[in-house]
Amino acid sequence: MFAKLLGYLFEKIKQPTVIGEILAGVLLGSFVLGRFSGTGFSTAGYSFDLTMPDFTSPSFEAFGFIGIVMLLFISGLETDFKDIKKTGKIGFTTAIGGVILPFIFGFLVGQFFGFPLHASLAAGTIFVATSVGITARTLMDMHALNTDVGATILSAAVIDDVIGIFILAVVLGTGSPAFLALKIMIFFLITLYLGLRIISRVMGGFEKIKTAKMLITASLAICFVFAVFASEMGMAAITGAFVAGLIIGTTSQSKKITDDVKTISYTFFIPLFFVWVGASIDLSVIKDVGLLALLFIPLAIAGKIIGCGIGSKIGGLTSRNALAVGVGMIPRMEVALIVVTTAVSQGV
Repeated sequence: MFAKLLGYLFEKIKQPTVIGEILAGVLLGSFVLGRFSGTGFSTAGYSFDLTMPDFTSPSFEAFGFIGIVMLLFISGLETDFKDIKKTGKIGFTTAIGGVILPFIFGFLVGQFFGFPLHASLAAGTIFVATSVGITARTLMDMHALNTDVGATILSAAVIDDVIGIFILAVVLGTGSPAFLALKIMIFFLITLYLGLRIISRVMGGFEKIKTAKMLITASLAICFVFAVFASEMGMAAITGAFVAGLIIGTTSQSKKITDDVKTISYTFFIPLFFVWVGASIDLSVIKDVGLLALLFIPLAIAGKIIGCGIGSKIGGLTSRNALAVGVGMIPRMEVALIVVTTAVSQGV
């Protein structure tokens, strides 16, 4: 509820709702209100203990994971597949530009601070992948999802997520790069080539079953099957959810389910995800990594603006739109967390 209220306040001042929801997580997390958890006070002869839930616990994170999967599913539903195909070339050049320059910047930061080679390569990998979740939510809040800029950002973000996972396999040795590339190809072959031919028939069949909300149940089942399939094939689960939304969005049943899916998602799961993101932010660590943060953050931002801007300009966008794409590609999160977790587990 707190997240929804803060989101509403930001919406009233013409800012994306997602900012308010993340801020709610920051305020509710361990860095602010969470510090008072477990403290007691007395008044009028009564004693009270203030207990705050752990918004970064595994159970809360699990709800948040459902939220981001459903967010990317909705993004796919609301994205015109024709726009993705139309901006495919620009999206690809944007993604390549947004991978090469940020990776170089991240690697150089690591080398500047004397990191071992593996750690510097891991730092470069962290710089690579744009957060599809935050980007998609911001585009939806700004009603820019189906503009040329929005479609380019979304397609480029999905592509560089896939590239980021591939680079992770190469840099940290999490698997055979050739085998991973084969699995990625199989995933897109099955989901796009076969999915576009089969899903419409599947949805049509479920539509004939006269049970309450059967189409909603079927579409969410397909979403999570695709998400699990993507994860099993070595990619981020949200990539599978987005592809599921894109494919179902091409069916005649999509308009009948979108509003109900949004109601389920935005009422509970999606705000929980962004509260978890905010609660996971610990601003107190900044003082311990001062100089590193001073270089890391500006270069992470500049790498995407310049790299994606050049890539989208080469692809054919105007300078103004290329700059907008570069700015839109700045957020990092999902794949970056995978890289950090993997690197730490390997002692890098």
